[in-house]
Amino acid sequence: MLLWSRRLLMGLNILNWVLLALFMVALVATSLRPDIVVDAIAGAKPAVDGGYMLDLFRITLLLCIPIAIAAHAIFTRLIAMIDATRAGAAFTSDNARRLRTIGWWLLATQVIDAGYGWLSLEMSRTSGEVFGWQPSLTAWLAVLLLFVLARIFEQGAAMREELEQTI
Repeated sequence: MLLWSRRLLMGLNILNWVLLALFMVALVATSLRPDIVVDAIAGAKPAVDGGYMLDLFRITLLLCIPIAIAAHAIFTRLIAMIDATRAGAAFTSDNARRLRTIGWWLLATQVIDAGYGWLSLEMSRTSGEVFGWQPSLTAWLAVLLLFVLARIFEQGAAMREELEQTI
């Protein structure tokens, strides 16, 4: 099971970077030929400010950069935790540190997601179309859970070290 999870996480990490590359290609394309996008918006919605919508779209694409960095950090730390667990060292201070780091990165994604939420609302207001977004209570709870689990792992690691010293 852990081996499959590791492979899945490695595949997701590769997909993460491929998608970021595609988003950056879109960002460059909209920068080189903004007229195509503005004209397309004007053709579909003449009353909408195409330049402003394009700016909002570009900001959305730029938000993909820190999200991809966060996803990479999360995936690689999860992979390291799997490797440590497979080696028989699940409750270690290293894994506690990894969990806390994952918690911080997940918190960062939630803050960025709130920024994306504002962009979605602004695009909806500007265009009259609905750009779907809603805050994720589950993700915010996951952040809290990760920090609690990191503390539990720290306690487990300390107990393990104490037990090893007494034997």
